[in-house]
Amino acid sequence: MSDAQLPARRPAYQEVLFDGDTLIAVVIEHDGVATPVRNLCEVLGLDLEAQSEQLRKHPVLSQGLRVVNVPVGGRVRSVTAIMHTWIPFWLATISPEQVNAASRPKLIRYQLEVANVLAALYSSELSPTPLGNDPSIVTMMQQLQLVLREARIAREAHLATQQQLQQLQAAQETTDTRVVEHSDLIRELTERIDQTTVVSAAQQHVIKDAIQRIAARYKQRHSTDIFARLFSEFCNDLNTPRYSALPTTKYDAALAWIRRKAAEYLPNDPDAMPSLQEKLL
Repeated sequence: MSDAQLPARRPAYQEVLFDGDTLIAVVIEHDGVATPVRNLCEVLGLDLEAQSEQLRKHPVLSQGLRVVNVPVGGRVRSVTAIMHTWIPFWLATISPEQVNAASRPKLIRYQLEVANVLAALYSSELSPTPLGNDPSIVTMMQQLQLVLREARIAREAHLATQQQLQQLQAAQETTDTRVVEHSDLIRELTERIDQTTVVSAAQQHVIKDAIQRIAARYKQRHSTDIFARLFSEFCNDLNTPRYSALPTTKYDAALAWIRRKAAEYLPNDPDAMPSLQEKLL
């Protein structure tokens, strides 16, 4: 990620004194406080180009980079800055041999403090921290250890909650999958039942009587018996070997077929077929 690819900000800035060094604190609205990477590299004696490249390539530290406008050499320029919340992690990754002699002791001391804090936060026991003889320092370190212990407990509780949420989510996804599978199975079984459940005896009687009526009235008019033809067409069109094997799902289609045949063979006969009982069970 290059400086040109980062969104430029219009921040407020001021110089601050930190551990004997002058840094530029850049306040970015709705984001936080950042410090130009150039400023930190100059204080520590680090190679700006090398550190900037490492920061941009780092999968974690790159998330803390911003582009801000600050005065450089009497001019306002857009430079890469790093958010203050990411600075401790960055400094912990720098080898003391890379910084200047004046900053090396401070960096080593800082990294030792970071190691103790991380050990206290992630380990089951607090790492021993030299307390010294100064009562105020002793009290402060004891308070720090208490805060770290509470932070560790809170972190463990948070991780446990996150794990439970992930387990619940996984269980929910499994349940949803099973519901879908069961729904598909139920639908398939329902379709099979519909295909295997045949029309009732009363419905068979309605179909048979209607076909016989059409054949009888046609014979009266044309002296031709078409019952066998009608029955054959019915079985072929409805895909059934006989009335009693017709699935209930095809009953309405059978009634519609009878109406069409009545209109086809007896187009001007209003009594070609009886009143069909479409809802008959």
